[in-house]
Amino acid sequence: MPEISPEIISIISLETILQLPLAVNVIAILIVLTGLLLAVKSLSRLRQKRLLSAGIYCSFSSVLLVLAVALIALSMNLYTYHRISHEQDVAEIVFKQLRSQHYLATVYSGDGYQKAEYIIKGDEWQLDARIIKWKPPIYLAGLDSLYRLERISGRYRDVEEEKTESRTVYSLSENRGLDIWSITKNHPSWLPWVDAYYGSATYLPMNDGARFKITLSQTGLLARPVNEAGKESIQFWD
Repeated sequence: MPEISPEIISIISLETILQLPLAVNVIAILIVLTGLLLAVKSLSRLRQKRLLSAGIYCSFSSVLLVLAVALIALSMNLYTYHRISHEQDVAEIVFKQLRSQHYLATVYSGDGYQKAEYIIKGDEWQLDARIIKWKPPIYLAGLDSLYRLERISGRYRDVEEEKTESRTVYSLSENRGLDIWSITKNHPSWLPWVDAYYGSATYLPMNDGARFKITLSQTGLLARPVNEAGKESIQFWD
């Protein structure tokens, strides 16, 4: 009989379920109700000592309940991604130099409401993202490609320094639910509607006071300096 992993159950809370799209919750509820109805029928058959019929109803009930949990867990992971409908702002980063090859990076979300700070070591900064594209009919139904900012890290311009100096890297996302990225990579036949999944990265030099805007289109990440300090950082970049 199929079993629901305790790890999956632990990450599915009422709060996160209520944050999911209404359609996902409705479908999951219908599946759960059907599964519970079959479970009741299974108990009824069991009281009548119709063991074979009870076992069949119980099996179907278990499969439906597992399917409902898997649907919610997968949707929770998709909820950590954002839609790509056109070239759009996804982040803005401002740098303050603390000392040689040490910078304080203040990262703002694309809407400017969220902010986080990181100590970045090196000469350059790099931002990485994951992108998922869909096949028809999913794409034709209106579901845009999805992205998730993955990490920010420091880079050294000199290759030898990159090999020997300490590096800094920070995660920018929380991987909730069933990891659609890993499932697509390890079991592509399970999610046949995924057309492509790939990483995209952009990097530029750091400079005291430099400000960069990062946008994302269907082709990937793009960083642009938006003030004089930022423009100076790339003017003599080699």
